[in-house]
Amino acid sequence: MRGSKRGNGHHSGRELVYVWELPVRLFHWINALAIVVLFITGMYIGNPLSIGQGEAVHGFVMGKMRFWHSIFAFVFTINLLVRLYWFWRGNDYSKLKFWRRSFWQDFVATLKYYAFITKEHSVHVGHNALAQFMYIFFVWLAGGFMIITGFAMRGGNNPEGIWQTLFGWVVPGFGGEYQVRNFHHLLAWGFAVFLLGHLYMVIRQDVLDDDGTVSSIINGYKSELTQEGENNPEEV
Repeated sequence: MRGSKRGNGHHSGRELVYVWELPVRLFHWINALAIVVLFITGMYIGNPLSIGQGEAVHGFVMGKMRFWHSIFAFVFTINLLVRLYWFWRGNDYSKLKFWRRSFWQDFVATLKYYAFITKEHSVHVGHNALAQFMYIFFVWLAGGFMIITGFAMRGGNNPEGIWQTLFGWVVPGFGGEYQVRNFHHLLAWGFAVFLLGHLYMVIRQDVLDDDGTVSSIINGYKSELTQEGENNPEEV
């Protein structure tokens, strides 16, 4: 497998597999930071907690929030573009193959497992189909929507600027800026739901499968059962 590295397991019956390459790990943490900052600043912009007293230059909270929201909007966008390139450049674990029939079969099986409908599940060294689906929907589709609507609203501040030129069709397409803001704000809460679901699945898998899921996004390695481990599960 291209980009694969293997080493001795940390205990009998396990083998370390190099799953997440450095660009994928960097994408994960930059994306996490960007989403958190965008959510916090976005919530403040939509519903300011206070109005500063005195001269604006000494307490321009809204301006600072909008500034950091804009900065991390660019960070979020560039990060996604780099990750899009790494779908092609990276190893097999960095790819999403949702067009395969096996993907959707695994999606249903994994969903039943996490919903406690079934007790058995397929062990994956990389992402299972449910995790991949959540990334497709929340990170790529929802993320793309947030980028388009965000830059469209930014373009409204400068009718002659590049953002209005590129995304000027968005506001009239949604029936006005008020509706665009509502969709943008609503979907922001979707990212909060995604974060909770993501943490639940990651921690649950790490605890039940003991495969190093949590630490793998730091060091890149996950542990995989060898044939010996499968035949002697009490050793792992």
